[in-house]
Amino acid sequence: MAYLTVENLNKSIDNIHLLKDISFSAEKATIILIAGKNGSGKSLLLKCLKGLEKIDSGKIIVDGKELKKEKERMKFFGLVFQETSLQIVGQTCEKDIAFGLENQNKPEKEIKEKKEEMLSLFSLQKDRNKNPRILSGGEKRRLAIAGVIAMESKIILLDEPLANLDYPSVLIVLQTILKLKQEGYTILVVSHEAEKFLALTDYTIIINNGEIISKGSSREMVESLRDNMIYLPPLSFEDFSWLK
Repeated sequence: MAYLTVENLNKSIDNIHLLKDISFSAEKATIILIAGKNGSGKSLLLKCLKGLEKIDSGKIIVDGKELKKEKERMKFFGLVFQETSLQIVGQTCEKDIAFGLENQNKPEKEIKEKKEEMLSLFSLQKDRNKNPRILSGGEKRRLAIAGVIAMESKIILLDEPLANLDYPSVLIVLQTILKLKQEGYTILVVSHEAEKFLALTDYTIIINNGEIISKGSSREMVESLRDNMIYLPPLSFEDFSWLK
């Protein structure tokens, strides 16, 4: 059985059917790219998985357990929004990582241990006492991901993680995503910048008008992406090997 299984997920808002029988699965420690045109339902799908939106019907199963309630999904899925400044609330990096744990009333010793673990994992030790607002875009995204993982989310949902980033920040985020995979996390990435992600991902899903119109191994999805007007440069997978 796959680690994550989504079966026939449907979602309507104001009687408009926005997500239509969405079904896919993902193994543990894989990266899945979700691509599609603006307004196709990609970000709404992430919110449904996270539990920020109720679903009309369907199943969301993680590690063999169906997550029927939004509260259950909140625990298993960690969502990093496109606008990370909305998620960063601490006056320093280490306080920001600790914020969610404190709200969960975790013991002080556990908070300290988890905070040090996240600072190390995301190479933020030197920035622990910095105000997060002076960090680069890539560093802010890395901090937002650290805060999500500190709360023991098993599956990481990234909504347009490269939006408005300069080249050095893009590298920081891509390398962070690869590191998460190596640590055993399952990652779902929504992005209209498929050309930056395709070679790093294991599986690609294309959504159009709320429906999955194509899915498969990322190596097999190049032509499908181009057929659906999703930009890809004339590069091979090996051109991205410098990231690893």
